[in-house]
This record gives sequence, C-alpha cells and structure tokens, in this order.
Amino acid sequence: MAIDKELKKEILKLPAGEKDKLLLRLVAKDRDLVERLQFVLIENEATTEERRKEVKERIAGTAIGHYSHPDGWLLKAMRSLSTAVTHHVKITKDKYGDIELNLYLLNAFFDAQPSLFRVLNRHNEHVCAFVAKKADAVLKKLTKLDPDYFIEFETDVNRALGFIHSGGPGAYARNLGLPKRWPNL
Repeated sequence: MAIDKELKKEILKLPAGEKDKLLLRLVAKDRDLVERLQFVLIENEATTEERRKEVKERIAGTAIGHYSHPDGWLLKAMRSLSTAVTHHVKITKDKYGDIELNLYLLNAFFDAQPSLFRVLNRHNEHVCAFVAKKADAVLKKLTKLDPDYFIEFETDVNRALGFIHSGGPGAYARNLGLPKRWPNL
C-alpha cells in the first residue's frame, strides 16, 4: 500500500522515540522480516551454512518416509520442502543454496523412492510434473550463476536429469525441453 505524500512528511516529523516505537510495532507484524533482521543484524549473515544444513537434514529425513500414494503425501512433502527452501532463500538471499538445496531435494527423493517415479501412471502424474518443473526452474537459476560454479553442480544436475528422463517425469521433461545432459556445450 502506498503512503500519501502528506502522511509521509508528517511521519518524518515525528520524534525519534515515537518513530522507533512505530517501526518496532510494524516489524513485529512480519515474521519473515523479523527473521531476516535476526539473520542480518544478530547472526551477521554468518549462519547461512548452518541454515542450509538444517534444510538438508529436513529433506533427508522426509525423503525416506513411506509414501504409498505419490500424488498425495509424496507430492505434499516435496512441495512443503520446496517451500522451506524458498523460505531459506528469502531470509538468507543464498542463491547458491537455492540451487544446491533444490537439487538435493530432487536427488534425495529419487534415491529414497525410486519405484514411485519409475513409470508415469495416473497415481504419480502430478508429482512427475512437479519434478520436471522443479528441474526446469533449477536449470534456469543455474544459468544466472557465474559459470565457475557449474562444475560444482554438474554431477548432481546430470544425476537428476538422468533419473528424470529415464522415468515417469521424462514425458514432462521433454515437453519442457529439458536437456538430457548439462551443461550443453
């Protein structure tokens, strides 16, 4: 919501103590902003690796669960973890971690639940589409990183792409134009 120019002028005229009280009240209403300020001001942005490790542990623990209905609980779990990765990136601005964690998410579920992705059927079509779209998003983000980082991701990307193209998500991957190998040099 935009603030009227006159209101903006009057707010700026307020005494410093009153402005501080208002600022603290407003900040307290936005949980993500509070967490971001905690990360920047208190942690001095030094806990990025620890936060990334926590998300990885959550992914690893969730991936080994028992999922009898891929388009139900498995898809819900993957979406929830994807949201956790997005939250991590929103708080830390960790672009490298965004790619690393999303690749880890895909590969962890492929390793733990390979039979659920082996063939495309009516029971896993939504999760297969999600996986292909997630891989496409990761590849688009990778192109925005410095090419010096490509070597660090090459093995994990090609492992995920190999699994995707040889299993149920392959049909969606072909529709999205996902390569079978990366980088395409």
